[in-house]
Amino acid sequence: MKKKRNLFRKVREFIKNTFKKDPESNLPAFSERADGDYGRQGLLTTSREEFEAELQILEGTLPDDIFGAFYVSLPVGSVNSGGLPFVSKNPDDTRNAEHGSPIMNGDGIVILVDLNHVPAPLVKTKLMKTPCYYADEATKWGTKHHGLMGFHNMGITRMSMVFGARNELNTATVPVKFKGQNNSSLLATYDVGRPFLLDSKSLEIVTPVGKCSDWMNAQPAMVPWPFGITQTSAHPVFDPVTKELFTVNYSRDKSSFTHMEQTIHQLRTNRAAFKDSLESLAEELVDHPDHLHIKSKVHDFFKKLPAPKKGAAKEQKVKGEVFMYLFKWDGNGPIQRWDVVDQTGENLIIDECMHQMGITEDFIILTDCAFKFAMDLLFDNPFPGNKLIERLIRRLATVRMEPYTHTYIIKKSDIIEGAEKVTAYKLKKPIPLETIHYSCDYANPGGIITLYGVHNAATCVAEWVRTFDRRATDGKPVDPEYYSLFAVGSMDISRLGKWKINTNTWDLEIENSVIFEDPGKYKEENLGPNTWTIVLYTFRDMISSEKVVPTIKQLWYVSDGTDNNLLTKFVYRLYKNYPHRKLSLDVIKEVTKKELPFSVTRINLETMQPEDYYQCAPKTYIRGVQFIPRKTPNPNIPEEMDGYLFAPVEVGIESGGTWSFTSQFWIFDAQDIAKGPICKMGHEKLVFGFTLHTSWLPQAAPSEQQYIISIKGDYEDVIRHLPIKAEKQFLEDFFNDHIYKHFS
Repeated sequence: MKKKRNLFRKVREFIKNTFKKDPESNLPAFSERADGDYGRQGLLTTSREEFEAELQILEGTLPDDIFGAFYVSLPVGSVNSGGLPFVSKNPDDTRNAEHGSPIMNGDGIVILVDLNHVPAPLVKTKLMKTPCYYADEATKWGTKHHGLMGFHNMGITRMSMVFGARNELNTATVPVKFKGQNNSSLLATYDVGRPFLLDSKSLEIVTPVGKCSDWMNAQPAMVPWPFGITQTSAHPVFDPVTKELFTVNYSRDKSSFTHMEQTIHQLRTNRAAFKDSLESLAEELVDHPDHLHIKSKVHDFFKKLPAPKKGAAKEQKVKGEVFMYLFKWDGNGPIQRWDVVDQTGENLIIDECMHQMGITEDFIILTDCAFKFAMDLLFDNPFPGNKLIERLIRRLATVRMEPYTHTYIIKKSDIIEGAEKVTAYKLKKPIPLETIHYSCDYANPGGIITLYGVHNAATCVAEWVRTFDRRATDGKPVDPEYYSLFAVGSMDISRLGKWKINTNTWDLEIENSVIFEDPGKYKEENLGPNTWTIVLYTFRDMISSEKVVPTIKQLWYVSDGTDNNLLTKFVYRLYKNYPHRKLSLDVIKEVTKKELPFSVTRINLETMQPEDYYQCAPKTYIRGVQFIPRKTPNPNIPEEMDGYLFAPVEVGIESGGTWSFTSQFWIFDAQDIAKGPICKMGHEKLVFGFTLHTSWLPQAAPSEQQYIISIKGDYEDVIRHLPIKAEKQFLEDFFNDHIYKHFS
């Protein structure tokens, strides 16, 4: 116990010294800056403002039979930034360490467009203010609490050495409607944070899914954080038939972040000296040609550091082990949990992440997704303001996505209440392409699962454009407008796969599977249907809380084309030897330099051939797409096409050779997207850059959720069970002063 107290005595002394030296700052908030950064809407300009207003029709006519509530999630920067982009200077003109952080590392906001509102659709925005959000707000830049206590962007995650990791809920909203409820609610989700249930009308947080004690954390056991790193799926699955939600909680192999414990220990106890030593190491190694030499020197560097104290880890030894749990929640009581093992009885080991899940009539599908949202990148740079250290760590930590997808199937009939374990059957061979997002037919006749996968071939979705990056096509520095964006310069065309999985034999039936791929007419002005950088897609009743889709017949997907500033030399080198290459490297550079436009394609999934296509003007970016059915069905149109596509769009405007952007919502007739948007809407306060996933409900209505977890009771229990006693009173006081008052 003495060793535990010694570790945290230094933290306590640092906090006290910070209080003495740094009185409450009178510096203006970042959002109040008047330096011209927000004078026009740049490519990434995004507002954090919460507002409610009626949308204005900018062009065309709003269909009189469109209805329901549209939702889209997006990251909007930190409590310091006042939105996006992350600017280069703090208000006091010092260097801003958040500059160049990935946009994925930002507070989540949900935009609601209520199409049932009259006389005009209502737009409403709401920040996802989780308990850790209020801890971040209370310790933000310029407050007396910042220092060691404050949160800092470190790669794709945001951390505090005292409080832990942020749960930013910025990725998706999943509709759910549990038994006994008339109204649907939404789950706000994130890859590294437990989901929270939202009121679909007010967008207020209602309850977390499960107590903190139900979730296992992935950080090293020696770190007693109240906000642990919780790895889960950003796309849990809801079964509208059984009214049950399924999700996962897992850790990766601890060997993937072997130096994390030592780093956290040094940041807590020896920060300044650690930074100097690491910077000297980076100066020596960052441009060294021998990668093995670099790895050896870094290993020796950490080996010589003082070891972390091991006393605190003893009580939580299981926290450092590999684990996988399947959760089931019916909304009316505590979550249920099962250990997941493969057919040999071994724990599942995830190499990348579990960003997406799938569900059918009889099965739950788990996949090792091609999205490195995991510990090796989560803790990317302990000193985010130091680009030299960042370059070295990226060179060490970044690896290529695996060019295949390991897939596991759980039988719903095996999920037995009261049992401790459930088996996930690993397919004999993986899907032979990398996968991030996919959907499944709900019907699985004869035990055959049909899975439709978007395969982002040779594309690194977890990489972002750094301030020191150079373009692969000409070696010039990347345009600063692109800093922080996903570095999704494709190194080959994407594919759309229709895969047949036989659950009787656990075989992937390659002979019965089909892949669609097409570079389009990339030398012509009109490309036609193509698969350049497929990102998001939609179909009727996708992730519905009320209906299943036995067989998905038509699917609309967005192609992001190519962009000279998104293909960096780093990504080019990473994927130049891609094993499934369809196009030569010369063609990749040629097409990237040309900058192919965004487009939307409808593909008939029965024939796996495209049937409709719309191409955007240059610098017009469709940031998402959602199918909305007609309020009154048209008997002359097939049900799967009887509706509209609703899309958030960034529209580029050129003036004097300079591009600026405006944020709009576009509506397409789903059966004829080629004729272009039939309605465009916007509002002066509607300002977004990069949005993520969308969802839709027939109506936005107040939540009827009865089972609600008390935030105060939940975190009192967390603090009470922390293995370190020395800081408990401080944490109790902090949570009482800054967090509990925001939750009834």
